Amino acid sequence: MGNDAGVSAVKTTGFTLQVYVPTDETAAARSFSSSLFGREPKFEPHDDFFEWAPIPGQECWFQVSGKDPASPLLNRVRFRVLDLAEALSFLDSSGIERSEPSQLPGVVAFVDFTDPWDNRLGYYQDLVPSGQQQEYRGTSVKDEAQFTRFANE
Repeated sequence: MGNDAGVSAVKTTGFTLQVYVPTDETAAARSFSSSLFGREPKFEPHDDFFEWAPIPGQECWFQVSGKDPASPLLNRVRFRVLDLAEALSFLDSSGIERSEPSQLPGVVAFVDFTDPWDNRLGYYQDLVPSGQQQEYRGTSVKDEAQFTRFANE
């Protein structure tokens, strides 16, 4: 939210995303997420609630919580990485099924996967810095012909 004239909103200072897993599988979810983030949870106030800060220095939290029934995320959460090829190697060596990596040339490359509870996740790499990326005006994100296979796999 910028300082657009005539537009006002509550100033936000952080972001939290919560995903749910079946209560009897919280230990497995803790292990999976610890592996995904490469570290243990930063905060564990309950036996079935775990919190990671995936972006160091940012007030951004990824929470895993037990819930019955647990519904998976309907939207996908993609985490930005500096090297998508490295992320692909991590997924493959961890036995995590993934999509074929794709790219929108001059913008972004990405890969999608799910956790064992069908929460939709992914990784993406900016191919050029934000603000310098090519725009595809007059097209739709649904036009798959714009996307190509990620060449650095």
